[in-house]
Amino acid sequence: MRTAALEAAEAGVRPRRFVAIASALAAVVGLAAASLAACSGAAETGRVAPPASQTTTTRASCTHRPDACTTRQAADAAGVTLGTAVAASHLDQADYRRTLLETFNSITPENELKWSSIHPTPDTWNFGPADQIVDFAQANDLQVKGHNLIWDQKVIGSTPDWVLRIDDPAELRRVIRDHITTVMHRYRGKVDRWDVVNEPLDTVGSGLYDNHFRHVLGDDYVAEMFRIAHEADPEAHLFLNEAAVEYQPAKAGALIALVKRLVDEGTPIDGVGVQGHLISGSVEPGVLRTLFDELRSLGVAVAITELDIPTSSDARPLDAQATVYGQVLAECLDASCREVTTWGFTDRYTWIDDFLGPGRAPLPFDRSYRPKSALNAIRDELLLHQNGN
Repeated sequence: MRTAALEAAEAGVRPRRFVAIASALAAVVGLAAASLAACSGAAETGRVAPPASQTTTTRASCTHRPDACTTRQAADAAGVTLGTAVAASHLDQADYRRTLLETFNSITPENELKWSSIHPTPDTWNFGPADQIVDFAQANDLQVKGHNLIWDQKVIGSTPDWVLRIDDPAELRRVIRDHITTVMHRYRGKVDRWDVVNEPLDTVGSGLYDNHFRHVLGDDYVAEMFRIAHEADPEAHLFLNEAAVEYQPAKAGALIALVKRLVDEGTPIDGVGVQGHLISGSVEPGVLRTLFDELRSLGVAVAITELDIPTSSDARPLDAQATVYGQVLAECLDASCREVTTWGFTDRYTWIDDFLGPGRAPLPFDRSYRPKSALNAIRDELLLHQNGN
């Protein structure tokens, strides 16, 4: 297992497709107050630390002048990868770029690396948008996480139809290997970690999702994808990414069991991402900490990978939202989780508007890029943890 050495470390999904999963996730939301009876910590995420002099300077400035410390500087000082999902089409907007660069030290292409986006037909590769994001990251000293290599859910359209028509195991394996190898080789040395398999479990339940890859290749397809990815780039850190485990004890238990099996089999898995789409606007205190501790005990890194927290009907919705952001950051950092990624950063651009309807304002900046109290909560937790608290 390479995870022992880690030390400091959606095809453009069309909005109308989200409606198809609303009823399934509604059941998940109904479980938001449940505790994780069967849930849920030892390596940290693969963050490449800045030069020692830069780290020391940033830490000193954040310690002695926290009022002058940007959120990005606070993350650097705490040794935390603070990321956000971005869209290539927005990078030409000055306010978008400025806010992004002042706040985050890592980015994740929101849709540009998904199979339906980057490889929509057998002979078509659409690298342009992903290249734009990766080039922007390199020019601005940002890390990049690749999202994702394998994801198939029937209502999402994350895998192109031409792949879904392949029912011969040998041919499907050939196509998968070609896809993963081509993508990872192109960004080798530029993308340091990947979501290899996204959402392998049932949306609501405790079993493997019966997607095309499982149907053709069998239950061991998850481990097989990690082996292919490791062969393509042995230096990359490889993650399994899952949703809605915060609300479902049975699904959380299934995630732990799956990861344990992968680890026991020697699968080259480095980490587990818990998405953190808190559709209900909250998560029961202690749930994330318990889950992360259990996962880390298996020898894998843990990360929050797609955090957004829609406002609730609370009398002071933004304050309540900030409290949950702070809670999530605290539980993550207390469990030696050193990577938190928000799924976007401005309410101007969020998938939640298409899923729950407009006005739920789930992100740390409002539609005009003004920071909300949620951002203060994130920054405060980073400052608190820069000395290992």
